[in-house]
Order: sequence, then structure tokens, then C-alpha cells
Amino acid sequence: MDASFTRRELLQRATLAGAMLSLPQSLFAGERKPLYIPPLIDVGRGRPVRLDLRTAQAQFEQGKLVEVWGANGQYLAPTVRVRAQDFVKLTYVNNLTQAISMNIQGLLAPTEMVGSMHRTLEPKSSWSPIVTINQPACTCWYHADTMFNSSLPLYRGLAGLWIIEDKASKEAKLPNQYGVNDIPLILQDHQFNKQGVQVLDMNQAQFFGKTLLVNGHPATYFNANRGWIRLRILNASLSRPYELRLDNGQPLHQIATGMGMFAEPIARSMIRLAPSERVEVLVDLSQGETVSLISGETRGMLDRARRLFSNDKELDDNVILELRPEGAAAVVNEKPQLPPFELSEFEMKIAKERHFQFRPLDRLINQKQFDPKRIDVEAKKGTVERWYLTSTEAIGFTLQGAKFLVETRNRQKLAVKEYAWEDTLWLEPNQETTILVKFEHTASAELPFSFGVADFMLRDRGAMGQMTVSE
Repeated sequence: MDASFTRRELLQRATLAGAMLSLPQSLFAGERKPLYIPPLIDVGRGRPVRLDLRTAQAQFEQGKLVEVWGANGQYLAPTVRVRAQDFVKLTYVNNLTQAISMNIQGLLAPTEMVGSMHRTLEPKSSWSPIVTINQPACTCWYHADTMFNSSLPLYRGLAGLWIIEDKASKEAKLPNQYGVNDIPLILQDHQFNKQGVQVLDMNQAQFFGKTLLVNGHPATYFNANRGWIRLRILNASLSRPYELRLDNGQPLHQIATGMGMFAEPIARSMIRLAPSERVEVLVDLSQGETVSLISGETRGMLDRARRLFSNDKELDDNVILELRPEGAAAVVNEKPQLPPFELSEFEMKIAKERHFQFRPLDRLINQKQFDPKRIDVEAKKGTVERWYLTSTEAIGFTLQGAKFLVETRNRQKLAVKEYAWEDTLWLEPNQETTILVKFEHTASAELPFSFGVADFMLRDRGAMGQMTVSE
């Protein structure tokens, strides 16, 4: 029991815990609300996309309307879906009262198109890059990336998915109906005051909220047709990693990272997701039984009551989404198939090796703190580098504008079936991870890419570096 509770709070929580234990568990399932699906902007070739960054209103708790941030008049931002080989006439308009920098994480393009924390959008101004799409199908996301101030705008709602499709992914036997069997899940943990307003203490090193929001709403369910369903999961939390599981022990079939697809689905009992990381998974609902996607271990009613007496970093409710199959079972439930896999693209010549040691809580990389005037990595376009990564604490690592293949973890080489491009991964403490970083797009010293820890709170305090890529 946490000593920080007052006697009155303990009595209140004990009364509530007793009430919870006396109620049937089915009652709590009924309190969930339908999953909100962010609106889709489906972009044709050259079609303009306007993203108006402004305040909006939302209800995180019933009857408590509060001010939030978002795009185009709503909390969070719409999903933008584009196609490989197309181009997008993108316009950001900043109608907030503070300067904002935006980034499209996972989009491989020069910083003139994708953005940099050095490209600041002042209040009442706009920026209109023309973005070319020259990469295979993947799940990216766009978010606030303001130097020393990315956490608060992201926390308040400046985040959305950016989905890239290509011919091969469209022709593959995969669920691809957005909002029907291809479901976006944006995960964020929050803390609210008595008025229902988002609370964030910027003086703390990391942030772990008690309430889990999925697409901006707590405690949700989704009615799905029986068969295979595809989940595109984004960790848009500031510091919290997630341990994704199904509560019935059924595996999650991972088909992709945020940057690319595997050769075939990989059955996993658990997937750890760092901040900024994305995964695509398939779930088989053909048996018609309700199943929940959770973070951590399965909890019973007694566990829920115990949560009332805890002030640790755990979520009050660790159910991400309850999946409720409906309708008749399909006569034929074909196992999904992924697009053709080219192993040859992972045959790379190493041009350079670099070593990076992270001390996240001290905000140090190779004993150095972030300096906006210093370039830490100077790479050449078209080259591949081997990076050795170690960290004193468990932490996410991420980079912009490039992609990497995980080569080894704790000196163990990864199996070919695990090959897929990535831009974010989880580092275990004091275990070496090697990655092969491929640089395909340029970034100048005036508009560099960034790399470092994936924790947004720690990034704002200097746990990152900058890199240029020249011709």
C-alpha cells in the first residue's frame, strides 16, 4: 500500500474496492464504448492536404468538456493515406499560440519535405511542402517535433497516422478496409485533474499516466466480422512502452514493423512497443469469442481492486481494446498472405561503423548532451553504416530520415524471418544491439535529421543527437 495516500483517500478507495468486488464482471465489459476511428483523408496524386493545427474540445470524462489540441477541429489528427509513387501537396497551418515543428516519422524523404525540428512554424503561419512518396507500404505517423518542446504538443493532441500503400500490398491477401477490418489504434497514457483536463508535469524526467486512451478515448470495444482483422498499432505515449498481448493466450501474428513487412506472419505471444514505434498485427476472430488486446498481464477483478491502492507506473485499466466478433463464420477463412519478399535488399556493404552509449536518465549520448549547433553524425547518401547501441536503462531508440535492419541483439544474430526495415526499437539495459542503417535521403546542417531515445520527455531534455546526409 502506498504511503502517499491520505486516510480519507484510503477509506474512499477501500469503499470503492468493496463495491467493485460485489459487482458481476460482465457489468464492467458493458461500460466500454465503441472505438472511435479517426477520419481518413485518402490522397490521390497531387491532391492537396490541409492540416489546420488548432485548439478543439473533447470529453475524456463524461460531462467534462475541455480544451485540447488537434488538427482540423478535432482532438488528434486525421489519418492520411497515400500511395507509393504519388506526390502530396501538403499544407500545415499553425493556428495555435506557440511555434510548432512537425515531423512525419517513417516517411523517407529529404528534410525539405518531411520537416525538421529546426523548421519552426510560427503562430498564424503556414508551410506547404510537396511530398513525394518513394517507398513501399508502411505505417508512419505525424506529430509535433518542436525542439525542447515536443512532449506537451504531442500530449495535447498533435498526432495522427500516415499510411503508405503500394500495388503489392493492395494485391496481397490482407484485410485492407480502413475502419472495418484494418483498424488504427493510437495509444496514449494520460493523467486528468478533477475538471477532466490533461495534466502534465514538465519538471518530471518521464511521464506515466494512469488512464489509457485509444484513438483519444478510454475503455473501448470494436465489433468485428468473424475472421482475420488487422490492427495498426502506434505508441504515441511520451515515455510508456507497451507489452502487447491477447488475454486468451492466442498469438498476435505480426506482419510488419512501422517501416516494412516480413516475409510471412510471425506468431508472437508478446510484442513490446517503444514510444514512436508502430506494428501491424493480425488477429484471428474466426472462433467467434470475445478477446481483448491488453498491455502487460491479464487482470482479474481482485487485481482491479488492488489498483486502487497503488501509485506505481501501471495503468489503471490495461485493456487496450475489446474485440467482439459478430455475424456468421466465413465458409472459407483463408490465412492472409504478405506481398513478395525480396531478401536481396538486405545484402548491404558496410561503409562505416559507429558506437553509441546511451545514459537516458542523464540525457547523455557518448557522454554528450544535445547541442542544437552540433552535428553528431555526418553520413553519405546511398551508404550503409553499422551502429552498435548500448544503454544503461531499458529505453526506446529511434531515428528520422533513414531506416535500419536489426542485425544482432545481445550478440545473437537475428533469423531471416525477422528481417524488416525499422526506425524504432527497444533497447534492454547493458545489452548490445547492432543495426545496419541505410541513408537514402539528404539532410543539411540547417535542417538535420535527429536520432536518440524515443522517450519524448527525455528528448526534450537533450537525450538525442543530429545527423546530416550529403550527396
